[in-house]
Amino acid sequence: MIITFEQGLYELCAGRIGQDEEYRRLHPGRDGEADENIFQEYRTFQLQRTIRHVYEHSPFYRKQFDRYGIIPDEIREFRDLERLPFTRPEDLRGSGYGLLCVSQRDVERPVTFYSSGTTGIRKRIYFSKSDIRHITDFIGIAMNTIADTENTRILSMITNSEGRGASELFARSVRSRGMDAVVGDMAASSEDLLALSVSHRCNVWFGDITTMYRIAKEMEDQADMGSLGMKLLFVTMGHISKPMRMYMERTFACKVIAHYGLTEVGWGFAIECGRCGGYHYNELDVYTEVIDPITGSRVQDGTVGELTYTTIGRDAMPLIRYRSGDMAYCRDSGCGQRLRVIGPIMRRLEGAFETKAGNLVYPAMLEEVIYSVDEIEDYRPYIDGNQLVLYAELSRESESVRERLMERLETLPELSGMERPRIELLPSGTLRKFCFEKKHIQEIGRAVEIWQE
Repeated sequence: MIITFEQGLYELCAGRIGQDEEYRRLHPGRDGEADENIFQEYRTFQLQRTIRHVYEHSPFYRKQFDRYGIIPDEIREFRDLERLPFTRPEDLRGSGYGLLCVSQRDVERPVTFYSSGTTGIRKRIYFSKSDIRHITDFIGIAMNTIADTENTRILSMITNSEGRGASELFARSVRSRGMDAVVGDMAASSEDLLALSVSHRCNVWFGDITTMYRIAKEMEDQADMGSLGMKLLFVTMGHISKPMRMYMERTFACKVIAHYGLTEVGWGFAIECGRCGGYHYNELDVYTEVIDPITGSRVQDGTVGELTYTTIGRDAMPLIRYRSGDMAYCRDSGCGQRLRVIGPIMRRLEGAFETKAGNLVYPAMLEEVIYSVDEIEDYRPYIDGNQLVLYAELSRESESVRERLMERLETLPELSGMERPRIELLPSGTLRKFCFEKKHIQEIGRAVEIWQE
């Protein structure tokens, strides 16, 4: 059966309490089911323990606390976090040992990644065995909020380097919940991924939206996607434009549900709610603030700002008030569940370009126009001086693509005051090598030379 997100988090909380001797010693009788009061009580307990943990074991945070004259025991509730300084992406640069709270021999999985493709900050995150267990437990339960535990066969098509990547971790998570899962890799060809899905009779796909969209476009003349018997497309790693969502739901004859996650908080994190329009997220392990990116002050509920995360209960490398660079809002759900929701990600701070007229140009805004042109399979945006340059990959040749795309781009008020866009059309498959990278707008320079080599 399918459970609600609230039921899943309360179940997860009750399971954690059953294994937490320290909490049960301080709160006798708290070893059964969790309700709203117990859930909030346990979150607060985890926060206090996390603050003590980072102060005692992280050289980075001990220095930060001492610098601002903060005593860990003074942080007793979540609003008290506003007294603490932010952790920024550049603080994760290099080895990250200063933030590590356990011995290196207790690290189960170190992860190195870049904030934007291969051009952003190189970050390093560490997870202990208990961190990985908490992450996998949540992913399994979260998946059960959108898919039945019976007769669900999922093809995971995210990164799976050397068989130990996120795809294998996802598969292990949902199997523990009673679902079947097949491990794929987003770097594989569309033909191979489709064949893998068909051979295992998969009826749910999990992967980034660009990979799924590419499969649909590259295989549309070779296979009837609507006959695959898909129940759900669970998509991640990127903005989903309205034209893209409509195309995918029509082509696969099933609903599309979006996932929002980031490595810093542990991959699985938030799932789109069809009733309230926001994303329910893992409140048991992550506390979310929304701040003004310029002043750092908290904004009102429902106001778009920068999402800032504190990972509570994390063992190896908790992050305190980590500035994600993602712009969205946060509010109460309004769907009957006693939970908060994060609004759809509007844009990333590092992925936008400010024009001379003061307008912001960013991928999510462009995609509402780009993917309304049916022949476009993928794209990469660049800025050359005062001109937007689009490299658009086509699933099939068409003489009118350039004209139609130009007409629609010129309707965007954000591009006013800029030179007329330049559009370069590319054959199918040209941009496949960038399937691992998030889209962002950067100066054209050496960037184009790299993928033309």
